[in-house]
Amino acid sequence: MPQIARMLRLNLLTLTILISLWSTGHTATDAISYQGRLTMADGNPVSNGQHSIQFAIYDDSLAGQQLWSETATIVTLNGLFTHLLGTINPLPDELFKNPDRLYLQVVFEEESIEPRSILTGAPTAGVASDLIVTDHNDTLVIETDALQRRLSLFDQKGQEQVKLQGSGAGGQVVLNNQDGTTGISLHGGLNGDESVVLPDSSVSSSEIIDETGYVTWINVNPVTMVTLEMTDLINLEIETPADGYIVLEGKCYVELSGTTGPNVALVQIDASEGGGSQFPYYTLAGLGGYVNTNESYFPVYVTRVYWRQAGVHYFRMEGRANNAAPALARSWDHILTAVFYPTSYGVVSKVSTTPDGHPNATPHDIKDPQDPDGRSRFYQMDMRYFERRSKDTTDRSNK
Repeated sequence: MPQIARMLRLNLLTLTILISLWSTGHTATDAISYQGRLTMADGNPVSNGQHSIQFAIYDDSLAGQQLWSETATIVTLNGLFTHLLGTINPLPDELFKNPDRLYLQVVFEEESIEPRSILTGAPTAGVASDLIVTDHNDTLVIETDALQRRLSLFDQKGQEQVKLQGSGAGGQVVLNNQDGTTGISLHGGLNGDESVVLPDSSVSSSEIIDETGYVTWINVNPVTMVTLEMTDLINLEIETPADGYIVLEGKCYVELSGTTGPNVALVQIDASEGGGSQFPYYTLAGLGGYVNTNESYFPVYVTRVYWRQAGVHYFRMEGRANNAAPALARSWDHILTAVFYPTSYGVVSKVSTTPDGHPNATPHDIKDPQDPDGRSRFYQMDMRYFERRSKDTTDRSNK
């Protein structure tokens, strides 16, 4: 009595469905490729040649209702054969729409082969009449109306876990949690908070590269300023993960007293200790005369931008008294903040007494009020030049 050794497997069935799909160019239910091997009871293959075989699909593994059938003539070679189900009697489109289970019954020369083979999710995956699957240079392309249909993957409990969908704004990918709530969501056509949704604490600091960061420090203690000598009011250290811009902002209060004559204090941000005033980055606080010698208070705000390569950098807010005793200048409530930006989105200008090798530095003849007898030529330049120069140097060194 002849037997049939079925070679049907889920992955094989999936592959043969795609082959039949490519050959027809229509729906995934046009034809399903079925391969098998026929042997006798002693294990030897049936004779080579033509044989009659019947295929039928039922909604039950033992009895049930027959949903489709066809009888075909196959050709065996060493017992092996291939047949496209649906080429004689077309498979109806509604056959694979939401079935609980489908089972394939094979009858070879009036001998029923038991048990029936279950048809799993592979043939039911392509019931859309507008679904086209093609092979382009070893790339599988699935085409459908992205605005009307979506691709969903479900778990064994029927819970949607993965969703791919298009819209008029762009594509959407959603990965759900086990309870069906959104875990990760990407919207290609949106901006703002809804474009990317990630779970809480999904990205750690060690996984973020070259991000924007900041450091801030506070010194509330009073500092007495020295006449014509820079004194540190507050110091700050920042370590940047990459080359970029460091924007510094400082504030404090200045108390001036002791004289009815001129009493002025100068405050600025600097990267080096001591030195003189650096036009135009300083702020002056004070008056040319006072009604009495009591305390007068002035708020001070200073800012400055630096271009720095990756590494540890030190900055300070410093100040000096411009007038000698009995004039007294003190400051307190100092706050200094440094913010790192890995890139810019427009011109980042700088003013310096030297062009620093910048090819497009623009000269300006301006008198520094704090140094009227000193150098009057200053150069304004775009700091992005130093960014590009640093990048070019790094690229050359890596070659």
